[in-house]
Amino acid sequence: MAKEFKVDWCGNSGYCSPGPRTMETVKCGSCGANMDVRRNVLGATSWAEAMGHREHLHDSFICPNKKEGWHEKINDLKAEWRKTASNKIKKILEEEVIEILEANIK
Repeated sequence: MAKEFKVDWCGNSGYCSPGPRTMETVKCGSCGANMDVRRNVLGATSWAEAMGHREHLHDSFICPNKKEGWHEKINDLKAEWRKTASNKIKKILEEEVIEILEANIK
């Protein structure tokens, strides 16, 4: 039986920084893997916060596949999917993402 993949087209791309203990688990919006978590991290969660030398307590969820080339390609394709107004192009992008997942997720 073939594995069915569910891509969260507008969700996370392999990282998530919710408030402490607000989420027990998070699935990657690109590949569906359970993300690794570090709890009660003190630090910035955005570029603007870092530039302002601000920080706050949060949990840090990161996909174990985030640095893989195929994962980065899926994130690029998701960005293209969000930009296009064409349903035909969206369908092509969806098919390509599923092909990448089938080749890399067992």
